[in-house]
Amino acid sequence: MIRSCRTKSGNIDLERALRMIRIHWRFKLWGIDVDPSQAPTGSYVELLDWLVEVYARQRGMAGAIWIDHTPENVNYAAVLLELFPRARVVHIVRDGRAVANSILPLDWGPNTIVEAAPWWQANVREGLALEGLLPREQIVRVKYEDLVRAPEETVRRLCRELDLAYEPRMLRADGFQPPGYTASQHELIGRRPDPERATRWKKTLAPRQVEMFESLAGDLLGQLGYPLIYGPQARPPTFLERGAAELKELARGDIVNGIRWLIRSYPLWLSWDFLRVLPDSWGSYHKAEVEEPIEVSEGGENARKGVDK
Repeated sequence: MIRSCRTKSGNIDLERALRMIRIHWRFKLWGIDVDPSQAPTGSYVELLDWLVEVYARQRGMAGAIWIDHTPENVNYAAVLLELFPRARVVHIVRDGRAVANSILPLDWGPNTIVEAAPWWQANVREGLALEGLLPREQIVRVKYEDLVRAPEETVRRLCRELDLAYEPRMLRADGFQPPGYTASQHELIGRRPDPERATRWKKTLAPRQVEMFESLAGDLLGQLGYPLIYGPQARPPTFLERGAAELKELARGDIVNGIRWLIRSYPLWLSWDFLRVLPDSWGSYHKAEVEEPIEVSEGGENARKGVDK
């Protein structure tokens, strides 16, 4: 987005940037009306801040901090932190076997254990590399398992490290309403954390799936403190299992899930704007979950923009 909107002088053409944002299918998920004549003309950061303010105002929300939940932000942290140098990064880590169990049924992301293991490793390592690069006060790691097993203690710690005032209502997580596009994937929003979800993969993944995942990503699981079931004895995928995985990724990932995605997004593609950005949209859904609308939270004078992996 930024590169395509830069002028020869290196500045960002804000009018072009806003036009590209408004026609993008991900922005359409926000469901807001934007008047271009009211847009700021100072900088790209001011433009982004203004868009979030419009979203918050039209949703009846008030606050001084906004948080973006998009998982793939970790891959663009350098650009985001260049734009928002005071941003704080929350790196959420989860047992890769649970991540695979959660993502395999969806219409985006890996469709097999053989693909899910390296996909999980690559994303987590991006976050770990970022931890090593940024100052300690700018990034904090949180384990998903801690959030669901000891939510109050974990959120209090997170608030301390982010210089935020803890509020009990944070545990309700009912201040954010996902769009209809992702409602089925976020049906747990607003519910109390369920500790059983941390280990549900043990009941739903087949033993062989767990063994293959550990054979491919066991080292990183162990480094992060997740106990292994098979350990060094985990047998890697066979030639036939890898071949079957490739066929499934092709059939389900490129065909079945593509159709599922088009059906789920039909309110968006009933517009010419959507068709104009279809090539970008078609490729985007493979990489990570759709970009979430912004959540706005209250904060004090020193509130910072938040980037959440």
